[in-house]
Amino acid sequence: MIDIHCHLLYGVDDGSKSLEESVEMLKIAKKQGVKGIILTPHLRHGMFKHQLDKIERHYKKLLPYAKKLGIDLKLGTEYHVATDMIDDFQEGRCHTLADTQYILTEYSHSSEWSFVHKMTREAIFAGYIPVVAHVERYECLRDIGRIEDLQEMGALIQINADSVLGIDGRMFKRYTKKLLKAGLVDVIGSDSHGTKERVCNLKKCYEYVAKKYGEDYAEEIMQTTPENILNGR
Repeated sequence: MIDIHCHLLYGVDDGSKSLEESVEMLKIAKKQGVKGIILTPHLRHGMFKHQLDKIERHYKKLLPYAKKLGIDLKLGTEYHVATDMIDDFQEGRCHTLADTQYILTEYSHSSEWSFVHKMTREAIFAGYIPVVAHVERYECLRDIGRIEDLQEMGALIQINADSVLGIDGRMFKRYTKKLLKAGLVDVIGSDSHGTKERVCNLKKCYEYVAKKYGEDYAEEIMQTTPENILNGR
């Protein structure tokens, strides 16, 4: 599997707190069959400082450990969408997913549909392919027709493994079930943050999706599509 959404990079947001914890998170991912990871530290104005030099420095320190485990490790950003998002990416203040045309976009629970639609469209017009992070969290996307609208525009839909498994609550499980049943999920990510809480559950999620919705679908959304993102295809 390929994980395109995780907070395994240490000391840069609310994810891993140390190099040691990041290495342990790599080992957990490896045991679950993960062969590629895109690190997606938060960029959210007023909450998470996105110190690019620090991010890149910590990434380089982590690379040898990932290589030893046989994991392809790349940089990205989980961008909490603001009006200056396109400028931030175009001017190199943050990384796209694995430095490809894909970007991971996050919104607030209370974001309005008009804003999500507008910013997704702007990103696409600018040449990016938005991967809308954990869509199950946004009130404005409870209308499944809006998920279809985003896909028709050219965006990809990402949900979290813990939501699928019910770890994040029954409401999220019900909604992700609805999306999976309708074939509206493009990618499942771990959104892992540590080794004790919000851990990587991709293997369990893969087995669940394969059993409930078929092996082909599980492979598509947890192997093929995320690998295409990793390689910029």
